[in-house]
Amino acid sequence: MSVIPTATTESDAPRAQRQAARRESTRRRLVEAATALFAESGLHAATSVAIARRAGVATGTFYLHFPDKHAVFEEIVATTLAELQARQDRASAARAPGEDDLRVQLEVLVAFTEEHRDLVRVAFERGGENAAVAHRIHDDVARRVEATLRRHAGSEPLPFHPGAAAQARAATLIRVIAWWAEDPARATREEIVETLHHLAPSRLARAAAERPAR
Repeated sequence: MSVIPTATTESDAPRAQRQAARRESTRRRLVEAATALFAESGLHAATSVAIARRAGVATGTFYLHFPDKHAVFEEIVATTLAELQARQDRASAARAPGEDDLRVQLEVLVAFTEEHRDLVRVAFERGGENAAVAHRIHDDVARRVEATLRRHAGSEPLPFHPGAAAQARAATLIRVIAWWAEDPARATREEIVETLHHLAPSRLARAAAERPAR
């Protein structure tokens, strides 16, 4: 037996689309409000109630989208990291033949830190509520560093353990970037890039190999 569509059924799709668009708009406003509040007062001082108020919605509406403020902070960080990775990938793909890929990656990272200084500062704020996020960022950076080291090494043996080197590299990158984000007057962008470039595992290994014996 065939089913004849009713007028109500035909109008359900546009209504559902409008509802989905409203939900997406509300979620975006909550994320924008949370980003501003975290930058102004840090993760600890910001509250779900304050985020909802800044976004112009009821507190209950906030909880329809996020279980707590930490969840929205984690979403902000994840989105930001994905944007950074995309920028670095584009920069690497566009680099000139023979151009140092490591330096290109670092230049993007440091410029990105300038652009998102408040978020970096909150993510690595000492003694805050951000330990879980900071650990996840460290693990993500270390994983990408290790993959890069193995890719560049190819079949050649590395003069160091790639996993251990990646952990050290991630810790150095994060600590220097967080230190600089706290007060950009501490060093110029070029000085940060040059310092991190000099401390790269491959350069350290090469420097050690070229050091004259005593």
